[in-house]
Amino acid sequence: MIGRAYAPAHITGFFAVKQHQNPIKAGSIGCGLCLEAGVTATITVDPSYIGSVIRFNGKQIGLPTVEYVIKGLLEPGHSQLIIDLESEIPLGFGFGISGAAALASALALNAVFDLHKTVNQVASIAHCAEVVNMTGMGDVAGQCAGGVVMRIKPGAPGTGQIDTIPFSQTEVSWVCLGEVNTVSVLSNEVILNSINRVGSNALKTLLKRPALKNFMSISREFAFQTGLVSSRARDVIEAVEARGQSPAVAMLGDTVFTLGECSVLKEFGQVGLSRIGLSGAYCR
Repeated sequence: MIGRAYAPAHITGFFAVKQHQNPIKAGSIGCGLCLEAGVTATITVDPSYIGSVIRFNGKQIGLPTVEYVIKGLLEPGHSQLIIDLESEIPLGFGFGISGAAALASALALNAVFDLHKTVNQVASIAHCAEVVNMTGMGDVAGQCAGGVVMRIKPGAPGTGQIDTIPFSQTEVSWVCLGEVNTVSVLSNEVILNSINRVGSNALKTLLKRPALKNFMSISREFAFQTGLVSSRARDVIEAVEARGQSPAVAMLGDTVFTLGECSVLKEFGQVGLSRIGLSGAYCR
């Protein structure tokens, strides 16, 4: 048996963490955008395997969010399978890839094993996988919806509240400068207090004028006010702004992104390019 599903990459511009003892109700508020680029999960059931094998772009890895999803959806002894994850974007740079991998895997497992669960039901497990493993707090909610998503109330899809910002078809370009350990940031109380204060105010500001350009400028200010911008990212931001464009930092990653193509990014590394994705996660 084979099943396949896709979930988009998701760039968070700003956020505030909302803790809760129930991971379904925990999460974050804030805003981010989904890309057409993302993760495709292909599930192959193979009785010759003991347990499950997870491969990311052909390389076998341990991915806690996907492992959590497998345990949450399947009975013990029914996980003799291979999960192949194909992604145009690497892990660890602020694109919500761990959440996309969990969500795409959950949708594919639901289809392969005919589990008869709704999108929100399987997405809730993917959301909990992120919260429990501290790899993300709101990507899955955005990845279910697609587009430019404001997370107004925290929680898993079906529990939290979102709204979307209308936009014309737009490309996003970026340059990855380095990885950021999400756990180290989310477990630092001083940094988290700053994130929560600035992020809550940022959402209030965006809700007054919900527009893509405002999202970019508010996200830029969030990065600087919280200190979540590296010295190298500052250099990139200055160079992009000198060209008349509005850059921001992907949360949580050492990645600078901006709307449209931006040739100056090539001076700092390999440039990625994708349109904002209209669609959320789906089975293929």
